[in-house]
Amino acid sequence: MPPATQPTVLASTLERGMRVLALFRTHLTPLSLSEITELAGLEKSAAQRLTYTLHALGYLERDEKTRRYRPGLRILDLAYAYLIHDRLLERALPHMIELSRKMRTTVNLAVLDGYEVIYKARIPRSSLSYDAALIGVRQPALMTGIGQVIAAFSPPEVIAGLLTQPLPAPQTPFTCQDPALIRTRVEQARHDGFIISSQQIMLQEVVVSAPVFGPNRVAVAGISMPVYMPDWTEERVRAELVQPLTEATRTISTSVARL
Repeated sequence: MPPATQPTVLASTLERGMRVLALFRTHLTPLSLSEITELAGLEKSAAQRLTYTLHALGYLERDEKTRRYRPGLRILDLAYAYLIHDRLLERALPHMIELSRKMRTTVNLAVLDGYEVIYKARIPRSSLSYDAALIGVRQPALMTGIGQVIAAFSPPEVIAGLLTQPLPAPQTPFTCQDPALIRTRVEQARHDGFIISSQQIMLQEVVVSAPVFGPNRVAVAGISMPVYMPDWTEERVRAELVQPLTEATRTISTSVARL
């Protein structure tokens, strides 16, 4: 659910520096110093000091011709540090790779973060778009099967909290916008142990998702397998992918529960 209220004692300079870096999450082109100043809500002198410091440390790169900034290579050090310490990924990845090899499909792992799911691992097997193959991609939880199946095996207040938020704009003409129907799908997923969703985020895409459990049978993640029409239908997904996916997630869950 949403982050807890920020503590009253913060390292304000560090917070502002992270605010600058966070701009590049949603702004996908290089930014000028004046744009950084405005977007981060900083005074010009503070933005200048922070930006120059981040550049000197390698967390930002600057084009000497345009004098615009973009993320630097040192940011990958932070991503690597996160991933190498993630025991969930350590346990899940070998099974995801084997599942992808066996079924010849893409396999993704995502976790719930607030009102979104964030993809922590992706094993691509098809010609996905560039951004769809990257880790760190976020999607509205209730628009995705993987978010719904995580919510299905989370404490009741999770789905209640998710449903208090206005639903984002639909991604396709088929995106479900009915909170009652979403709740029904979550309840069905709790009964079935998986969920199949069709064309919710991308046209022609059918996705089957299942939970990864931690202790007490609470979902700590979800694993999904997207496939594409016309080769795949919901009926074919149910017949061919549900069993190998749920077997893999049970194996991963057994390993994760021992962490």
